[in-house]
Amino acid sequence: MFHIKMLRHCSRIGIEYFQLNFNKCSVRHMAGHSKWANIKHIKAQKDGLRAALFTKIARQLRLAVQEGKSADPAVNSLLRSEIDNALKKNMPIGTIQNTIKKCQHNKAQLKKHRLDIRFKRNVYMICTIYTDNMAAVKMDATAMIKKAGGSFVDVSHMFQDFGLIETRYTSELDKNQPSLEEKVTEDAIQFGAEDVEIVDVTNAAVNFFCSPVLLSGLSRTLEQNGYSIENSEHVFTPNNLVLLAEDEQKAYDAFVQKLRLVPGLEDIYDNVE
Repeated sequence: MFHIKMLRHCSRIGIEYFQLNFNKCSVRHMAGHSKWANIKHIKAQKDGLRAALFTKIARQLRLAVQEGKSADPAVNSLLRSEIDNALKKNMPIGTIQNTIKKCQHNKAQLKKHRLDIRFKRNVYMICTIYTDNMAAVKMDATAMIKKAGGSFVDVSHMFQDFGLIETRYTSELDKNQPSLEEKVTEDAIQFGAEDVEIVDVTNAAVNFFCSPVLLSGLSRTLEQNGYSIENSEHVFTPNNLVLLAEDEQKAYDAFVQKLRLVPGLEDIYDNVE
């Protein structure tokens, strides 16, 4: 599969040819490419847990206030976007307002941390945690993790990482751009995405992929150019998946449930089939 970053070295004629091939190869068939092949597996793992959804949304609201340096959505576009997301997830407006009000009085700065874990023999995990005291969180979690058969190891070589932005194109297509496919491909090239995937033509649902360092900037750019941002995140996908036996799966599921209780835990990425 071709990659957009190569376009910087192409002539205009080359770009047009590249674009045609990018449309055919990348937009329609990207799900089979090794770099993104396990993304649906990862999303299914993450989206399967709804019990702590409002806790996660509240944390995102707090981060938006912190990063946008304002609790007023009229001047903080990041907060406005997170409020829209909270409403889409059916969080009551009163809960949203109370969460934002609490943020104004909490001066502690949340920071994103990563915890790498090996469970038993062949399960590798990356946990993302938002907290203002990672040392205390890790200390409290260490005994539970070791007792369950886990250990702290660097698992970077077991995963690939990239930025994922899930969007919907909400503007009208330009008359000179007869298809959604052409539009999103041109935008991916222009705005610096590494790849693009049309998820649903009817609803104009489109995924953009990029380097993690470009995630925030690309999200803002897309939002300013007719896209509604449904979700954006730094994603880790395993290079290889493992299939656990029934008793191993049961033990692993119990371990994950305990991990979910770690304060500030945002996401868990693993290599389990």
